[in-house]
Amino acid sequence: MGFRPLFILVCAIAALNAAVVAQALNACAAEAASSHRARIVSLAPSVTETLFEVGAGKDVVGVSESDNYPPEVRNLPRVGTFLTPNIEEIAALRPTLVIGLSSSANQRQIRALGEMGYPTLMVKEDSLADIEQSITIIGDRTGHPRRASAIVGGIKAEIADVHKLLSCVLERRVLMLVGHKPMVAVGRGTFLDELLGLAHADNIADGLSGSWPRVSMEYVIAKRPEVILDGEMGNEPSVPSDFWGQFPMIPAVRNNHIYAYPTDPTLTPGPRVADTLMMLVRMIHPEAFKSHVETARATQTPAPGIVLVSGIAR
Repeated sequence: MGFRPLFILVCAIAALNAAVVAQALNACAAEAASSHRARIVSLAPSVTETLFEVGAGKDVVGVSESDNYPPEVRNLPRVGTFLTPNIEEIAALRPTLVIGLSSSANQRQIRALGEMGYPTLMVKEDSLADIEQSITIIGDRTGHPRRASAIVGGIKAEIADVHKLLSCVLERRVLMLVGHKPMVAVGRGTFLDELLGLAHADNIADGLSGSWPRVSMEYVIAKRPEVILDGEMGNEPSVPSDFWGQFPMIPAVRNNHIYAYPTDPTLTPGPRVADTLMMLVRMIHPEAFKSHVETARATQTPAPGIVLVSGIAR
């Protein structure tokens, strides 16, 4: 064999070996990347929703028992409730990050997870500022700061729109219930109470102690709410409306201003909080939307997303 054919053979063998080595290195790199991929466990529905909204949903490997949004979470492993997370089930998922709520009564379990070497992140959601900050913190921690910033910007923009919409609207006395047995209302110190304030509502439960106070029918009758928002009504408003029909002396009942609202997303302090605010405004001040729609029609400007509410909202 001459020198040239031998040289070509040696080069071919070298190239083949280089390709094999490169392939092996790529496989190792892929395996390393896979092994270092984030594995996030969420302990609350609001946290889960935020993770998916900022773009970290693909890294979520476990959620709480209460999670049902977005639909992708329905097949994920459950790790207990946000109040009583199951440490064994969380550890079995080998998380690189566990995110929960600092206001919940699960601090013993959270400390235990930290002692076991699992990084934890606690966020707050008691106010709009807390919600916006939690979105920012979760976005930063999971590598999605720009998307988190855009979400917070969208919330602030919708709140500004509400301010403009209600600039000339007077407050109405409002009762917002989350249940009937017992009758539990939205009280002060909650994000929903803050939303009611932004919606120009005078929350009649603000005078009671506690964030979720129990109210009596005598109290409701005495406070004469002009609007009642009833989470107990759900998708079957006819049953609770029979209940309220017994009390025609209440202005909200007499004027047919009793509205059902969906518990999801209303009771979830996450990225859809601005949607909840707009829903409350539609129920409490439908005339503001009517005026807005008429103005939009006069100027031939569409008013997207405006839905008038009459009677019970479904």
